[in-house]
Amino acid sequence: MEEELKVLVEELNAELAKAVPFVVKRAVELFGLEESQVLRAVKKAFSHALHITIHELVHELAREALPWLEELGEPERTFVDEILARLAERSISTELRESVGLKTAVVESFEEQLSELRFYDQLKELRMSMEDLKGLYQEFLKFTEKTGGACEFARFLPSLVKQ
Repeated sequence: MEEELKVLVEELNAELAKAVPFVVKRAVELFGLEESQVLRAVKKAFSHALHITIHELVHELAREALPWLEELGEPERTFVDEILARLAERSISTELRESVGLKTAVVESFEEQLSELRFYDQLKELRMSMEDLKGLYQEFLKFTEKTGGACEFARFLPSLVKQ
């Protein structure tokens, strides 16, 4: 699998090498910006690229591992999908920062994560505090000590919506 992943990353690099200069050129034309403003904006956007990739990849992998997610009604489906994505993203990004040493790995605060959750229409009525989210994360970490633990953890999440 490692070789296949390397090929995919190389393909993405090639696409980005073509796309970014095009996007920057068009954005400069559209917004009439100076080069210094553009480079600052590109650096800021790139700092979010890994974070977004982790988050979206976790969503896709969770859907593969948890086909029952699609059978859930709302708001349970969105709750499980988004909570699981944020907890896994936090765990992975923390490891990337602390163990791998990647400075670009963003670890959002619990406050930021909770705020994001409330943007979903399905979760507007969500009664969850930062302490609740922190507690869920601590539980998540216990489950993830074994392979497939995130799947086992996810089974408990739908019941939390009704509380």
